[in-house]
Formats: sequence, structure tokens, C-alpha cells
Amino acid sequence: PEHRNRARGQNQQVLKALRSSLRGLGISPEPSKFISAAASYEGTITNQNKSNFTRSAVSKMSGPGTMTLKHGGGLTWRFKRSSVARTPLTKLVSTMLILSFLGSSARTSERSVRYFSMAEAASVEECTINEDGEELCEVAGDDPNCNDGHENCSFWAEHGECTANSNYMLKNCRKSCRVCGTKVKVSEKVFGEQEMLERLVEEYGEPQEITGDQKLTTLAVVKRTVSYMKNFVNSENPTHTMSEDVAKSCKNRNELCSFWAAIGECEENPAFMATNCAPSCRSCHKIDFATRCPPLGDDAIPGLEPGGLNAMFERIVATAPGTQEDAEKRRLDDNGSPLYTVTVHSRPAPVPETEEAVSKGRDLDQPPWAIAFDNFLTEDECEHIIQLGYKHGYKRSRDVGKQTFDGSFDGKESTSRTSENAWCSDRDGCRKDEVAHRIHQRLANTTGIPAENYEDFQLLKYEVGQFYRTHHDYIGHQRDRPCGPRILTFFLYLSDVEEGGGTNFPDLTPPITVYPRKGRALLWPSVLDSEPLNADKRTRHQALPVEKGTKFAANAWIHQFDYLQAHSKGCS
Repeated sequence: PEHRNRARGQNQQVLKALRSSLRGLGISPEPSKFISAAASYEGTITNQNKSNFTRSAVSKMSGPGTMTLKHGGGLTWRFKRSSVARTPLTKLVSTMLILSFLGSSARTSERSVRYFSMAEAASVEECTINEDGEELCEVAGDDPNCNDGHENCSFWAEHGECTANSNYMLKNCRKSCRVCGTKVKVSEKVFGEQEMLERLVEEYGEPQEITGDQKLTTLAVVKRTVSYMKNFVNSENPTHTMSEDVAKSCKNRNELCSFWAAIGECEENPAFMATNCAPSCRSCHKIDFATRCPPLGDDAIPGLEPGGLNAMFERIVATAPGTQEDAEKRRLDDNGSPLYTVTVHSRPAPVPETEEAVSKGRDLDQPPWAIAFDNFLTEDECEHIIQLGYKHGYKRSRDVGKQTFDGSFDGKESTSRTSENAWCSDRDGCRKDEVAHRIHQRLANTTGIPAENYEDFQLLKYEVGQFYRTHHDYIGHQRDRPCGPRILTFFLYLSDVEEGGGTNFPDLTPPITVYPRKGRALLWPSVLDSEPLNADKRTRHQALPVEKGTKFAANAWIHQFDYLQAHSKGCS
């Protein structure tokens, strides 16, 4: 890093001197003037004497040959003109290709450089390393032998399939999607074009880091990005159906996007990469939420049907292991399930035979369910989950914030919530932990709703004085998303608390408070029995301040549809 930063500083000196010399000739170049199509040049650095960039030196560049620009600090630039036609000075400056700083003379004396022309570099598609250690890069649009793999490619491209079905089209309909290529050799040892590509890719978001062991593959991603953005996303005659707003929002939002893409994160972490590193992943179309997250099909299986909520709670209360006969208790115990008992804190009255069983009017006339399970978790399980929280790091809890550019929502700290939490996520492997997985399955067996509908455990820690003011777990914008809304909360108490820390439901009649006990769980609905997509606002609740001791707990929020699949695509 020290060498790289020093090199960049020296390079800025060279660029500054060059711009100053050009202004002395009556020319005021914009930075982009140093990178535009026409000829190709080569640059090296030697320890020669200082000299100025003079009009006579430029005149020598009107034909083939070499012109040298020397600058203080042992830096020298030599530009080699490839074309033979005489070129006016202003045109020469406007067509200058690259100014590439390579290091000190001692480091560059043995190096040879192959530069792309601007037209080539802006359309580089794929790069591989051959047996001779040379990098072979495909240059889009230059291969006369490139053909489509299907007779309907042109028709599909005209109707936006290059965007809608990019995984297939960009591989099998390359000509119609304008991503054809031919092979060009580039030295593995020196990336003379790197600085140019770094500058080009800055048009599409954060400057990209191209260093380290993955330098070759990262540079290949940058080349591919420039081609994709120039020839596909921003094409004068686009074959995609992206809106102008989506195209403008397509940016690399982190300096490591190209590196992450190079090591496979576009495939491993699409929820983040597809939108936050869209140019590097060639996934600009997925910034549009409707494209990324189409509506569920009619075959999607809901967690609860109308009437299913009351039926589920009735079954749980009736079949709690602690209330079963001895033979049934032993069977459950052999399977590793604790012999928990259930306490009903709130419930609707049984439905009279003369009334309709499923009715919104009845839902609102009768109190909602709230039940507690004692001995639902073992002591060892509680301690293990607490330690997972420490392993993955407790941090200040956050509420749902504002909607972002890609339809997702960020988080925000709130004065109404002072607890700390960690996530036992599928992404970092915590969800696959043996104990965490076993508890997820126990929750699924208890409710009859598949574990895929559950969010990752949110592991909570409340110190003395910490609280979470009255709120509801239902999140409105999730109602029409692929995961559906939160329909139930399964809250797990992992520790005893000496004083305070209860879970209070102020809108129930009468209000109820359930206090922490190690191994206890609490289950309540967020939706109506008759309309399981719509909120039951009466189940607002709050975490009362801890007065003495520390409260450890875990949230398990249950959704109407498959949450894990939706979350993996950034659709939750």
C-alpha cells in the first residue's frame, strides 16, 4: 500500500505537469481528453534530465516515431505515435490515449507493455490466462465470426430479453446483445492499461481497487464492466428495457466491487452484489425491484390459510408435550424435545356452532392469541445461543429505515430502542450451527410452518436500563413482497432476569406482561385469522426496561411465504 500510494502521488505530479504544459500551448484539456479513441501510445519512466513539453516536441508527433516528456523526480514519458497521417496539434491532444505511471526506472527497465486502443479497452469482455502466462482478453464487437446460438436471438433481443433473461442471452445470443469478442494478448507482468481502465470504470461508481493476489481476475472484471456499461447499458441503440432511472442508478457502490465479483460474490451473495455492485456483476436490470423480485406464482404455499391461525394455536395448546400421557412424553423425550408446557395468556373464545368460524368481525371482537411455553429450550441450548451472539458480535439494535435506490430498506438507530443484537444468519453459517438448526426445526414442528419461512435468529442483549418501546412486528411493505409479511413472532428467553425486562402487551384487555425465564418461549400473531396478510394491530408490545441483571433473548419472526429464498435475492 505504501508503494501504491506513493506511485499515485507521483503520477498526479506528471498529470499536473502535462496539463500545465498543454495550457502553455493555449489548450485547456479536460481529464477525459486524455482518454479518447484513435491512436495508441506507450509510456516508460527513466532517470533522464528535466525538459518541458514544447511545441516542437509535439510537432515531432505528427508522424510515426517517439516523443519524450521529461519531468522532475526522475520521471520521463515517452509517447509513440502509431498512425502515419499528419495530425493537427489539437486533434493529437484530443486523441491521446493513456498516461500510465509504471514506477521507477529500475523497476520498468525490463518491462514491455501492450496497450489497448481506447475502442478495444472500452469493450473488453472476458479475460483468461493461457499456458504461456499471457492474458487473452475478448474485445467486444470486433469478431466477424461471432454468431447467435439460436435463430430467435434477434427477435428476443429486440423485445428486451438481453435484460430480462441475461444469464442465457449474454452467453447464447452475443451478437444480438452486442457482446461479441475477439482475442487480444496482454502481458501478464505489466498492466499498462490498468490506469486507463481504473479511470474509465470511475464513470460507473466508486474507484476500484485492482491489487493483490487477485489482480489479474479483478482487472478482467473491470474490463468486462466497462464493456457492459458502454456497449449494453448506455448503448445508443439499447437492446435492453431498463428505464433511464435504473441505468443511472447502476453504480459500483464500493471500491471492492470488482474484487468481490472476481472471487465469485455475485453468485454467492446476490442479495447485496446484484444491486450494490451491479456494473461488476452485469446486473443493472436487477436494480428495478419489479424485475428482481417478480410476484409469486399461484403455486406459492402460504404459511397460514384463512382460519389456519386459530386452528394452529388450538392444536399447540392441546398437544403440548407436558400435558401428554407418559408413553407420548417418553417418545418426545427420546427425540430430544423438551417436555414443555403451555400457558395461555390471551385467546379468542371458542366459536359457537351458530357462528361463522372464519370472520373478520369475529376476529376483531375477540382477543388475539398469546401463549407461553415453559421448558421449551434446555439450559445448554440457551447458553449455546448466547455464546453465538458474542461470537457474531452484539451491536446497537436498529429499526427499519428509509427505502433505498433498489427498493430495499436501510436501518436506523432509534431512541425508542436501546438494546443490542447480533444475527445468527444463513450467510455466515450460524444458522447451520447444530443447536441453532435444531431449534429452528423445533419451532417449525411446533407451528407446522416450514423453517424456510423463518428469518434468521435475532439474538438480543438488554443491560440494566435498556428497553424497546411499544411497536408492532408487522412490516407493511413486506405484504406484497415474495416473502409476505411477518405473521407470527416466536420469542425465546435465554436467561433469567432478577428484575424487570418483561414483554408487555398494552393493548390487550386486560394488558398482560410475560417475564423472562431461561428456556421460556412466547408466541403471538401479527396478523388476523381471517386475513393472514393483514395486521392485527392489537398485538403491539414492548420490552420493559431491565432493572437488575442482563436479559438475553432471541426473536424468530415467521413469514407467510419462503423468507430465505426471497432474502437471498434481496427481495425481503
